[in-house]
Amino acid sequence: MDSLKNHVDSMFIKYKANNQIKELKAEVLSNLEAKVKDLMQSGMEYSQAVNKAKESINSIDYLIDGNRKVYINKYKLEYLQISLLYSIITWITTIPLTIIGAGILLNWILFICSFILGVVYFQYSRKRESEYLQCKDFINLEFMLKARKMAWIIWDLYIVVITLCTTVIRFGSNIWFSRPINISGPYQFAEVTIGYVLPFVSIIIPLIINIAPKLILRYEVGEDDENKE
Repeated sequence: MDSLKNHVDSMFIKYKANNQIKELKAEVLSNLEAKVKDLMQSGMEYSQAVNKAKESINSIDYLIDGNRKVYINKYKLEYLQISLLYSIITWITTIPLTIIGAGILLNWILFICSFILGVVYFQYSRKRESEYLQCKDFINLEFMLKARKMAWIIWDLYIVVITLCTTVIRFGSNIWFSRPINISGPYQFAEVTIGYVLPFVSIIIPLIINIAPKLILRYEVGEDDENKE
């Protein structure tokens, strides 16, 4: 039954081996082995029975908890569009921050990201054929919801840590020795302010991740759509 086991392993190859996946693999393999025995009892040769059993199930995506069947190319197209819009807006808002070196670097990085996203979006948007837009695939909604929650937690921790570090680096000695904090002029004030503001630009990352679950639900294939086919 190695052939059946290899077939089952290939269907689960993109899923991380956790308890649910292990149990599901064992169940699918057991069902296929039982099907082979039934076919052989009805007079079919072993090799034919194995091939017949394999043909009876070539995908297990619909069995995985949290998987949603979506119009995958519509989903990707809008995801790219929104990501491009966020990137361009963030790039524009960081232009005033280019008065210091870190601001210039960040602005250029965002410009390059916007350009790359624009090229990719342009390539996808050219494919407007009905068959292309009607392509379906599975995306795990539960995973994306966990990713969204984790992205915001990590971002919150990052902002807290980087703000504390910036304060210690800039004003640590003043605070330690109880000296007054002196800002000599507008440029220094702007430099200090930008030092605190720059990390908040990273909010674009959790914002982009945040839209994934909404788009999954928007482009989920409904029962009515399946029945039409």
